[in-house]
Amino acid sequence: MIYAFTSVFLFFRITKLFVYIYMPLQTLLKKTKQYAGGWYMFSLRGDAHKVYLKLKKAAHQNQNAEEIDELAEMEEIRQLYLTLDSATLRKVYYRMTKEKNGSGVIPILVSALPWLFFLFSQRLQQFLFKDGSWLWIIFVLLYVFILIPSVFLHFREQSWASVHIEIIQDILKDREKEPKPL
Repeated sequence: MIYAFTSVFLFFRITKLFVYIYMPLQTLLKKTKQYAGGWYMFSLRGDAHKVYLKLKKAAHQNQNAEEIDELAEMEEIRQLYLTLDSATLRKVYYRMTKEKNGSGVIPILVSALPWLFFLFSQRLQQFLFKDGSWLWIIFVLLYVFILIPSVFLHFREQSWASVHIEIIQDILKDREKEPKPL
């Protein structure tokens, strides 16, 4: 039991250290004039804020906003979908909706794996903590290093499905508004 408290304590110490290093660095970088691009765009605020910063930088440098990679990528997706007929586009829309609303393997693993560990907790503790072993650290690190990227990947895929759905809906609405030839 002491080992569990030790690992939780260690996690909070590492998190606190990250906050103490990251926050002053973020504040310092915001004060620089070049904050709107490059390696220092690492932010916990997400892609929307990064696009905003790139738009802001483009406006200050009198550049065309369409040249921003993220916006060019959206236009490329839109142009591809414009070449498809409405029936095919609806099928793609249904498939994207299925992908967005599907639970997927990653959330199942995130929720089921702790229960599995709970079921075997006595045996797992005996194995991981026997004779003062440090095996539990490897176990925890492996679990965390698999879990965190998997969750990020899952939500990133869901967000891309949402982007495709919005683009397809816009195209289908525009086609419905067009007058039909007699």
